[in-house]
Amino acid sequence: MKHAILILVLLGFNINIFSQSSSLYIPRDVKKAYDNGTRTYNGTPGKNYWVNHTDYKISAELIPDSNIIVGSEKIVYHNESPDSLSEIVIRLYQNIAKPGVARNWSIPESMLTKGVEISKLKVQDSLIEVNSKNARVYGTNMIVKLQNKLAPNSSINLEIDWECEVPKIPLRMGNFNGDYFIAYWYPQISVYDDVFGWDEIQYEGTVEFYNDFNNFEVNLTVPEDYIIWSTGELQNADELFQKEIIDRIEKAKSSDEIVNIITLEDYKNNNVTLKKDNGKNTWKFKAVKVPDVAWATSNNYNWDASSIEVEKDRRVLTAAVYPDSVEQYKNGALYARETIKYMSEVSPGYPYPWSHTTAFCNKNRGGGMEFPMIQNNGAPKSIGSLVGLIFHEIAHSYFPFYMGTNERRAAWMDEGWASFFPRKVVEKFDSTFDYQVYRVAAYVGEAGNTKDMPMILPSYMMTHGESRNNFYNRPANAYEELHQLLGDALFHKALREYMNRWHEKHPIAYDFFFTFDDVVGEDLAWFWKPWFFELGYPDLGIDDVEINSNDVTLTIEKVGNIPTRIAYTFVYEDGTKDNFTASAFHWKNGNYATFKHSINKKLKKIILGDDLIPDVNQKNDIFVVN
Repeated sequence: MKHAILILVLLGFNINIFSQSSSLYIPRDVKKAYDNGTRTYNGTPGKNYWVNHTDYKISAELIPDSNIIVGSEKIVYHNESPDSLSEIVIRLYQNIAKPGVARNWSIPESMLTKGVEISKLKVQDSLIEVNSKNARVYGTNMIVKLQNKLAPNSSINLEIDWECEVPKIPLRMGNFNGDYFIAYWYPQISVYDDVFGWDEIQYEGTVEFYNDFNNFEVNLTVPEDYIIWSTGELQNADELFQKEIIDRIEKAKSSDEIVNIITLEDYKNNNVTLKKDNGKNTWKFKAVKVPDVAWATSNNYNWDASSIEVEKDRRVLTAAVYPDSVEQYKNGALYARETIKYMSEVSPGYPYPWSHTTAFCNKNRGGGMEFPMIQNNGAPKSIGSLVGLIFHEIAHSYFPFYMGTNERRAAWMDEGWASFFPRKVVEKFDSTFDYQVYRVAAYVGEAGNTKDMPMILPSYMMTHGESRNNFYNRPANAYEELHQLLGDALFHKALREYMNRWHEKHPIAYDFFFTFDDVVGEDLAWFWKPWFFELGYPDLGIDDVEINSNDVTLTIEKVGNIPTRIAYTFVYEDGTKDNFTASAFHWKNGNYATFKHSINKKLKKIILGDDLIPDVNQKNDIFVVN
């Protein structure tokens, strides 16, 4: 029913229901942010814009023998908003594995857990009983009622002791036969923003991130032979590693070549960590202005790394950690390095903002999940798929980690970009894999079908089947068509301006649209509406061809509602061809475009389109001369 209601609303977008200051439809609750001055119709943060943040001090121990994490945290939540808050919303992600909690896919009963078990909750100086009137758990959220409202420009202290079992089935994290990737693992303050207030959307598996920019001090205890790779900067390397390993790390930080920091032989020869009397090591990390912390640990994984200069006198360490059995990851650090290089220098052409990135291989066949400075990746067999996966997950460093977009409501604002960027690097390492042809074909296969929903719909309402197209393929094609529409220079100028305006903030879809309009200097609603707001599909067709002696007049119709650039080919009787292209701006004010050409050869046929332009119906793309 909720899908049907929203579809009816969307169908209404085609009539003139527009805001007073934009030709795009803006929902009433979203429009309040513009009325309140936190956002503007030219795409800049408003004079009243604000964003909250949290300081975390977390101590946790992973106990492999019992497969649990035991932790405690001290939290300071800073209310930068103009509102007095009567409650705090805390996310308990691992409750997704509890019996009776809603999920986007089923889990066998044998793999369910007790979720997050809280043994202490303290707010200011008061102990609060969990599952009382003051702290009620609803699925993956816990809502804590405050005895005294949290005033604007003030902060509140919380303490939480907790434990959770590492899921038996991977849910963004997992125990991979004794090698761990730990994410969505600690009780986390939700986001309170200027548009929707508290984010109380349940974590059901498909939708992912929406976090503030927080500060972390994290102490992680593991058995002494385990290595930890994490978000943030390691503070006590000299207490953990043997000198030769530290020397290799330092070498990698200044090297363009791949350095084998730790190998399987190093583990066998006990040449990696320093041993302690209690058989444990505590790894200390700090991270500033990041949305989350995730970490991986193993006592047998290879660690390869290189580095790349992204700004004058600043290099980024690019690493891959993987088991010796996964041969294709032996170049993983190189693929990570090329990703950082391309994104920093070419597209988006914005220097990677942190000190390192680590691609962790979980030994599964495919799939991946991004976290700040570290990714949890599978191991596809083909080089093109592997490079694309590593690139895609690192690309999320910009969206949503640097830009703060809301994947829960608009996953296309980050998944679409992470699907748009990788083409050149993928094809550099695998010339047999035409990345863009793959992306176009994936979208065309669903475009206009019942699963093809307008991207402006809230992402948390999408089924898993709908999300693949609407989060990844449709927006990636929309961004490429926008790129072709504006040209490389103007497109990247607008993209970088969007990033300059909204990094470490929470842009919504309209901030993206309005920033591009502002930089380009015109209202692109004719492009935004069909691609992002409407039901429909791309389909260009040959409407009419007139041939008079050596003059050819070709009329092309935009049959579908979604605009694309134009490409067509004249094929002559002698086997030669002429290729022509035209901008999607032809569709700004109508559904027909006419092109005239003078030729000096006998025309055999005209073919409209190519494999790089989405078009759902190729039957109307060929004209054969009688």
